[in-house]
Amino acid sequence: MAAVAALVAAFASQAYEFGEGVPSPREIVVKAARQLVAADATLYRPNGVKGGKAYGGGEYVHYAVVSLWASAIECAAKAGDAKLEKELTAKLDEVRAKPTVFHRVRHVDMSITGAVPLAIASRGGGADVRELGLGYADRQWEPPAEGDDWGDKWYEPIPFAERRAWFDKGFTPETRLWIDDMYMITLLQSWAFRVTGERKYIERSAREMCMYLKRLQRADGLFDHAPGVPFAWGRGDGWMAAGMALNLKYLPDGSEWRAPILDGCRKMMTTLMCRQRASGLWGQLVDDDESWDETSGSAMFAYALAEGVNNGWLADRDKCSRAVDRAYAALAARVDEYGNLGGVCVGTGKRNSRDWYMSRPTCAGDPHGQAPLMWLCGALMDATP
Repeated sequence: MAAVAALVAAFASQAYEFGEGVPSPREIVVKAARQLVAADATLYRPNGVKGGKAYGGGEYVHYAVVSLWASAIECAAKAGDAKLEKELTAKLDEVRAKPTVFHRVRHVDMSITGAVPLAIASRGGGADVRELGLGYADRQWEPPAEGDDWGDKWYEPIPFAERRAWFDKGFTPETRLWIDDMYMITLLQSWAFRVTGERKYIERSAREMCMYLKRLQRADGLFDHAPGVPFAWGRGDGWMAAGMALNLKYLPDGSEWRAPILDGCRKMMTTLMCRQRASGLWGQLVDDDESWDETSGSAMFAYALAEGVNNGWLADRDKCSRAVDRAYAALAARVDEYGNLGGVCVGTGKRNSRDWYMSRPTCAGDPHGQAPLMWLCGALMDATP
């Protein structure tokens, strides 16, 4: 961790140039976080948004809301807003009152729930909060069992034999080889590492990432949405970009997994730099010039680039910084008075059809967009005095 801290100190002097009239990352953080404070975390639909999906069904905290919440706690601290940080932390008591929130469903989209108590533990939360979060991180690598409390409410169970085979190879039984897995897994395990300092958490995440890179990354550094679905969907690729950035940010020097992740990240960032549009954003399909500008994936890509600049992973810092500046300005222009990011692709499953991706509707304030916007603002606050 000392080496990581030294790198951050050395490189995080980049003063990003947001442009006149562009709201600061701190301003956006406060607006977006206050949306979360006012919302029911288990039935998330922000103020100022009509219609659209309310995530969580009143029973659990959706994975995108978990990411938004954990990041908002950290960003409130960076912004020096103690009141906001306290309000975000206090929301844990609200959700703990619901018996289905802290469940035992062993699925990447559900295990990520543990990241919230871990984020709170990192800010001085009690031992019970720490253990609540670590329970999810530890269980993610425990041997699978028949059933594993799946029930039939939220997700179709992965066959036991498949889960056991992954575990026997040293990977989490929650492995699916879906590209969004590597953000869900990494967020939880990296928070466990940050809270405990135990390398096993970030090392297991990094080893899993290397397997995903070997199985799923294309020669150009991008990722198909799924096997047999040869479309580089922006938000899907964004999950991988963010997962690599998180692993590299916390993976100690000397880890055998660092070099392959760094290589995969640089390969992807090189292609993304070439694919950024005049608007400052990236397309719904990253390598399809006819696809429309999409904001959630763009925020994810800008976040990964910003972390690369901050931590010195990318060779041309000035060029990468300018790309982040352009992306942030374009995203900030799409944030409304309530702090809702517009132009976010709705939830999208895989399909071997270009028309499927091209015809997907967009929405504002969706946590799939709010969360990466928060990550990006956090990275920019790290680097800007």
